[in-house]
Amino acid sequence: MGKENYPLSQFKHLVARIEQVSLLQKHRNWTGNDDTDYHYHIAIPRSHDPLFLHLFWKRGKHMAAEFVGTYKLNIDTLLFEGYIRADGEDNVRVRICHSSDDLLYIQTKSGKPALAIGELSNTQPAGKRYK
Repeated sequence: MGKENYPLSQFKHLVARIEQVSLLQKHRNWTGNDDTDYHYHIAIPRSHDPLFLHLFWKRGKHMAAEFVGTYKLNIDTLLFEGYIRADGEDNVRVRICHSSDDLLYIQTKSGKPALAIGELSNTQPAGKRYK
């Protein structure tokens, strides 16, 4: 079996990888870090739908950030399907976690449904991770 490309195509209504990054005018840069409990989360306004995101990840605070990908996140649909949660009246909380399979997932919290969006390379040493 060949290597999967994340996110899988059947989830493109939720999140899609963007290849033409030069066409994006408004986007966010997020850098997750394994030293912060293997996840990154932030509240964003629901009005920022869709959310365009350049995602980077670090395996530790002294490690170089690895570019994971550029994504279009459909906020209302992710919220409706339970991958992100409401945070007050006008915001949602988006959480991305790094799991032991070296995949990055959108997930509200451990043990809840998780949507794989990217994979880290095997060129850096892995630490203990959870999902």
